[in-house]
Amino acid sequence: MVKTKKTIRVGFDLDGVILSNPSRILRGLIARSKKAHLFPRQELEFYHPNSAIERWLWLMVHKSSFRLAAGFAELEQLCAGANLEVYVVSARFSCLQPDTKRWIQVINRNGIFKKLYFNDQDEQPHLFKERMLRQLQLDYFVEDNFDLVHYLSSVQQQTEVWWISNFVDRQLTYPHKFFSLRQVVARLRNLL
Repeated sequence: MVKTKKTIRVGFDLDGVILSNPSRILRGLIARSKKAHLFPRQELEFYHPNSAIERWLWLMVHKSSFRLAAGFAELEQLCAGANLEVYVVSARFSCLQPDTKRWIQVINRNGIFKKLYFNDQDEQPHLFKERMLRQLQLDYFVEDNFDLVHYLSSVQQQTEVWWISNFVDRQLTYPHKFFSLRQVVARLRNLL
């Protein structure tokens, strides 16, 4: 009798994980500012753009996700023949839909993602991702925002949350810490 390997289910955030986003180093600074109460928001509360100018500014900020992350080609190759089921779970707000649709065409050109989920109802990102991780019953989820990583790992027992860190946050400790998508793909290859 041949024993088949279990299919590994992995979710990926979009900005800062699948897409390279150099401005993501600012997230650590913003998170620290929230903790220091320099912004009138709770730590996990994300600002939602409402006016036309705010939505335009939000789009400009997300234009910093301007290319595929190093390691994406390796992810495509790994998915070609592995017992791997991959998803995108992105908390991008609905105002970014035109840019998001363009990126969907690029990242899923080879059909590697079983499904792509976006925050079309503009939920708070941590709540949207928590719901999606439960719904999809993922084995692993790859995220670049440390506050989200911390939150999701505290409320999700069935999903191991992996963190792609950055230069500013490199001193933070976390058991499943990576510095690039390429490192994540190498780890997945070792699991298969």
